[in-house]
Amino acid sequence: MLPANRLKTALTNARRIAVRGPLSRVVAFRHLLGAPPGMGGPPRPLWGGASQIRGARFTPMGGFDSIYLAWDSMTALAEVQTIAFLSSGRLQARTPPCVLLSVDGVVSGVLDLTDAATWATLGANEQEISGSWQTAQLPPTQLLAQVAFDSGRIFGIKYPSSKNTGGGINLVVFPDRLGLSATNHLEVHDPHGGLAQRIGA
Repeated sequence: MLPANRLKTALTNARRIAVRGPLSRVVAFRHLLGAPPGMGGPPRPLWGGASQIRGARFTPMGGFDSIYLAWDSMTALAEVQTIAFLSSGRLQARTPPCVLLSVDGVVSGVLDLTDAATWATLGANEQEISGSWQTAQLPPTQLLAQVAFDSGRIFGIKYPSSKNTGGGINLVVFPDRLGLSATNHLEVHDPHGGLAQRIGA
């Protein structure tokens, strides 16, 4: 990965795409029994504050809000370790209750890390993007996401799943940036209204 000062320049040249739902998101059931910590009102299944509490692949601890989504439900479940993909097939894990959500919406200005040309522009490699991030002081993915967030031009990052390596794709969205576009939004598909939430336009 390029250093921060060169990443800033490289990101101005990196191709950005638009992503449309439906996408998938898995949230632990206990987090949907009420509003997030310090908030009132109904549950917020699109709350992006949880990832910055402990840090995540593209979220520095104490950094910006981030919403993690997947292209399909199996990848979403794998990302939260509800299922695991083995060479012999899929393995069901023993996990606490969770809720699988379908999320509609449009997010433009997405950096596409599934595109080899983008990797070349950023000087990135597979280990930096998909490898373990927990042991590094500042993981390359968090550095990239911070520079992308600070640019104000990038609203999310599309990237390959490290849990579903058979073609799983994820998307991390920066909700604080959605309002910079008149069309960008995310909305939980819930005809019954119990977990309805829309953010952005």
